[in-house]
Amino acid sequence: MDFDFFERTTTEWIAPAIFFGAVVVELFFLLFFFLRLLFLKKSSESDTSEPISICLSVRNEEDRIESILKNLLALDYPRYEVVVVDNFSEDHTLLKVAQLARNNSNLKYTSISQETNFSEKIAINLALKAASYDQIVFLSPNSQSVDRSFLKKLNTQADQSNLLMGYVNYAPEKGWRNKLCRLERLAAFVHSATYSLAGLPVFYEDRNVLFHKAIYFDQSGFRRKMNDHFANLELIFNDRFRKKIRVSIDPETFVREEARLHGGDFSELLKKKVRLAQQLAIVKRLIYSLGDWSKYLVLASLAWMLITEPNHWPFVVAPALLVVMMQFFILKSVVAHLKENKIFLSSFVYVYLRPALHLVQAVKNYIHDKKNKWN
Repeated sequence: MDFDFFERTTTEWIAPAIFFGAVVVELFFLLFFFLRLLFLKKSSESDTSEPISICLSVRNEEDRIESILKNLLALDYPRYEVVVVDNFSEDHTLLKVAQLARNNSNLKYTSISQETNFSEKIAINLALKAASYDQIVFLSPNSQSVDRSFLKKLNTQADQSNLLMGYVNYAPEKGWRNKLCRLERLAAFVHSATYSLAGLPVFYEDRNVLFHKAIYFDQSGFRRKMNDHFANLELIFNDRFRKKIRVSIDPETFVREEARLHGGDFSELLKKKVRLAQQLAIVKRLIYSLGDWSKYLVLASLAWMLITEPNHWPFVVAPALLVVMMQFFILKSVVAHLKENKIFLSSFVYVYLRPALHLVQAVKNYIHDKKNKWN
């Protein structure tokens, strides 16, 4: 083993400088950004109960709308309402909602009477206009296992914040498609929560987010964003103004969605993430990209050092191992908080695959946009 590692010319320092620089950058992101998630605390009981409106858009949910609404109407919270927008259902969904509303004063509903190109955004706008309360949380019809303390815990965690981010993911099921989609949504939440807590907010989900509806109306809603079909309220949350954001790690605020996934669902998640990232301010994009790609720079420069200077392996393996162990420890703690232990190892591997997957998707998006530019 050769220990003359520091005896080298200026030119010979280039490769080690790149390697150690990448290690420092990666450690900075892990310690300054991601470590914040480990210091989040679970909430205690709150003395006040701010009224909350739960909003959801439904379409052709005749078979399960009754169970969905009965679950939401049985929550343990003193003042709340459920606002349902029927998105031009072709079955008896609207009729069943109307029947339930007769016996539930805190159930309100409205509907879209025709097919439109922007029905999801129109449904959101209708729900927000119909909502009686200032505090809003949107859920999906797939959210069929909401805890009875869901609103109580959200209210406690809010603490005068503009936005409260809650965890939402698909319920575990057999099959690789379910696992891939869960890995992407888990990684997206960790990414969103990490940077949002550090003052660089980014949202890849608009469900299970408690917010003041003034955030929507102060920006004139979806004005100039109607054609951005890849996302909805995320476009509002990510707009260029500073917000006070909190993240909930109370298990009672977690939402599991029971959905039948199809072949293109994973690609749609990747596509959505890439499109949303392209909408962000350039400074944010640069910071997020540096955080994603610094780990690749560490691995690439490590490989180069081991190939060109095998005698100096202790000097390069030790800091690289420190980075990997730190990543492992932080992710394991976060996954444990989110009750996702069964996909911990695959989520650790996915952290290193995710930037490459997003790059491939970005190239696909670019080619698609070029082909359809004049269509």
